[in-house]
Amino acid sequence: MNKKILYVYGGPEFHPTQKGGELLSQWLTQHGGYELVATNDLDMLTRLNSGTFSAVVLYATGFHDDLTPARAQGLLDFVRKGGGFVGIHAAADSFRGNRAFIEMLGCEFETHPEQHEFTVTIADKGHYLTTRVPDFSVYDEMYHLKSVDPNIHVLAHTHWQGKQMPMVYAKMFGTGRVTYLANGHTAQSWAHPEFRKLLVRAVKWSSGENLSDKVIRCAALGYGGAFNMGKGHLEWINATPGLQAVAMCDADPKRAEAARQDLPNLRSYFTSLDDLLAMPDLDLVVDILPHNLHAPTAIQCLQAGKHVVTEKPFCISVAEANAMIEAARSNSRMLSTFHNRRWDGDYLIIQDVLQRGMIGDIFRIECGTAAYNHPGFWWRADKTISGGVMHDWGAHFIDWILGLVPSKIAQVTGDFQKRVWNAVTNEDHGQAWIRFENGVTVDLLVSSISALPRTKWRIFGTKGAIETDWKEEVRVVSYASGIRHDGTIKVTLPGYGSTQYYRNIADHLLLSEPLEVRPEQARRVIAIIEAAMQSATLGHSVPVAAGCE
Repeated sequence: MNKKILYVYGGPEFHPTQKGGELLSQWLTQHGGYELVATNDLDMLTRLNSGTFSAVVLYATGFHDDLTPARAQGLLDFVRKGGGFVGIHAAADSFRGNRAFIEMLGCEFETHPEQHEFTVTIADKGHYLTTRVPDFSVYDEMYHLKSVDPNIHVLAHTHWQGKQMPMVYAKMFGTGRVTYLANGHTAQSWAHPEFRKLLVRAVKWSSGENLSDKVIRCAALGYGGAFNMGKGHLEWINATPGLQAVAMCDADPKRAEAARQDLPNLRSYFTSLDDLLAMPDLDLVVDILPHNLHAPTAIQCLQAGKHVVTEKPFCISVAEANAMIEAARSNSRMLSTFHNRRWDGDYLIIQDVLQRGMIGDIFRIECGTAAYNHPGFWWRADKTISGGVMHDWGAHFIDWILGLVPSKIAQVTGDFQKRVWNAVTNEDHGQAWIRFENGVTVDLLVSSISALPRTKWRIFGTKGAIETDWKEEVRVVSYASGIRHDGTIKVTLPGYGSTQYYRNIADHLLLSEPLEVRPEQARRVIAIIEAAMQSATLGHSVPVAAGCE
């Protein structure tokens, strides 16, 4: 049975209190196990002790004298006897005529400067709310507080003129858990992934959730020398609280010895997958083998009861993807793929520009990578092993594209050419044209025989365009304000999302938070590549495989 959460909102519209409830309801639904009941009827507070609700979330403004004795008694008794309470932003500016409420909340609003961007620093990285949450910047209204309870447990703070300002804290009131989040005034703050995470965790913690002391023990399958990916994955795992690298496996004894030299603190070094899977306390396997081995080895790991992360691409074909997903479902194991570049700095800026409406609605995307050079004599240039020219960088671009265009796929047209580098079997040139049901069209190019380069991104919208070309800046041309603005945004955000990816894996397995890179998403990437290759053979456009639209 879901835990019910009462969400109380109201007051002036400059705070998005009703919209906030709609968002929180969606987020809790995605997490599972919770149901939000939103109301602006303050008399609901008198009925809290019926046992219906696990916690109360307050995001309201004012109502200074509206906490009648009956309402106050209902709320305070509920929390004192073990109910949870979460205050958001203007909750500190509500019910201020009732000092008992201020005592329970732990603070009250004093003032705020003009809205601006500021850094929220995590003060305690070991609490349920803040485990694996990094410091972050947010554009918001910085609340300055007074009447602050000296016994609050500050989890995050910011700085103002030499003083620390609490931004997130937890406290007890009787046997009830209380949390307060000072952020939440602006739409930008509600859209911020860290604010979203902190708010959902505040609800869950106030309702009784606790941190688990479980550690997810991980191993790398494959330790090839190319890009040092085996070493990289195991180091990213060890850098993530809650995850621990304990073993590796490579059929080549020399690579196992290399791992022993690189990572001497691993518990075991295997040359047999069967031996690795017999390890009794192993929880997760990261599959870094060549592309054509992902499906059979991932399925073997899943059937052995292990969670699996595959390197990108997920696999080679939709049939393989379907078999992998079924193995994960039938064995109740997590399956994901390492689409870490969702957190690339330029891509995050592109998403932010789009969310702000600076170029309007997307209608066309041109993107890809193109050069004139030999692809090299290695397995990534062997079509039987790699899948083809589109399975490497093409998989990254398609995952990016699907994150920018929230629509089903209508049809795909492909063009694959083999003309120059005949000593290897990958195609020299691959191109996919994707048409989405919402009318957006995409032209994706991956070529090793293009004597003229292609700009990494050209994104066209109804009010402007975005262009970026593998440099540390994103060009934006915008007519959103009514006049033409042409400028660049410097890429200052973190550039490689490996740590962010594994942070989500830990949050999913240890806190039951939503998985960011789901196997069904990875299957859509493969479906587009497969459809493009089919189209090139047939000479006409084709739909993607059923279920992958």
